Amino acid sequence: MTSAHPDELAVLDLYQVWTTAEDLTDRFDPYRFDHRMAAYRALVDATNDGDRFGTDNRRNPLWAWLFQLQWQCRTDRLGPTTGTDGRIDPDAPWAYGNYTLSVIPWLGAVRAGVVAPLEIADAPSPSRFGYVRSGVVPAELARSVEHWADYFALVKTMDATTDTEPVRIALWKAHKTCLDVVVTAIADIDPAPYAPIELTFLRGWCRMVDYLGAAAWRTDFDFMTGHGLDVLPEILLEQRSDLHALPDKVRRNVANVLRLATTSPRRHALNLRLWKRIMRTRAARDEVIALLDAVFDPRPDNAAARLRTLRYLLRP
Repeated sequence: MTSAHPDELAVLDLYQVWTTAEDLTDRFDPYRFDHRMAAYRALVDATNDGDRFGTDNRRNPLWAWLFQLQWQCRTDRLGPTTGTDGRIDPDAPWAYGNYTLSVIPWLGAVRAGVVAPLEIADAPSPSRFGYVRSGVVPAELARSVEHWADYFALVKTMDATTDTEPVRIALWKAHKTCLDVVVTAIADIDPAPYAPIELTFLRGWCRMVDYLGAAAWRTDFDFMTGHGLDVLPEILLEQRSDLHALPDKVRRNVANVLRLATTSPRRHALNLRLWKRIMRTRAARDEVIALLDAVFDPRPDNAAARLRTLRYLLRP
C-alpha cells in the first residue's frame, strides 16, 4: 500500500483507522465507519499507478475526503454512537452528505475500471434520505456517478509529470453534483436530534464548496495537513454562543460558513459569480488562501490581498 510518509501519518488521529480497517472484499457496508475509511484508502491506493501522485502518494487529491470523514466521526456528526461502535446513522444529515461522497465516488471508480465492484449494503433502518438499495442508485445521484467516473477516467490518463489542477477541477465538479443533491435533501428537514444551528452550518459548508471548487482548491496530503486540519469545530454546535468557546481561527471560519448559509439565494449567486471571475486565472488560484481570507474576513492586515482581489476581478 502506498501512502504518505508513515511518521507524518502516525501523529494524526487518522492513523489508527487507516492502518487497522480491513480491506473490503466482497461487500461495502457504508453504515460502518471502518468500511467508508477502507473504501477511501482503496481509492487512494488504486489511483496511484506508476506513482502518478508521487512514490508516497502525497499529491493524491483524495486525502481531504479521509480527513473530513475522520473529523465527522470524531465530533459525533455521523451519529451519536459512531465513536464507540463505528455504526453510522443513516438519518444523520452529515452522514448522508458523506455517503454521497464515499459510495457515489466508489461507484464512479467501479465504472471507470479503477476498483472492482462490490455489493453495497442497504441502510439498516428507514431514513428520510435516498440511498442505494438493492444495488440501484437513486435517480437524483445517477449523474453524480457519471461525473465521478469521468474524474477517475481522467486520473488514469495521468503520469507523474502531469499538472494536477485539471484533475482537481474534475474532482470538484463531481463533488459539487453530490452536494447539490444533499442541499436539496436537507432543505426543509427537522434538524432533531441536532440543533438548528448545526444543520445551518452544514448548509453553509455545502455552499462553501462552491467557492473551493471554483478555486480548484488543493486537497492533497501536504495542503490538508498544512491548512485544512484546524479550521472546523471540534464540537457539535448547539447555540450561537458556542462560537465564543472556539479557537479564534475556527470561530471566524464557522461564522463565515453560517453567514453563507443565511445569505439569500440571489445574493449568493451574485457573490459566487464574482468569485468565479476572480478565480479565472491560474495566478489567482495559486494564491486562493489569501484571497479567500480577504473576501470572507476583511481586516486591516489583509488590505493588500483585497486590492489584489479587486484587480483580478476587473482584469479583462
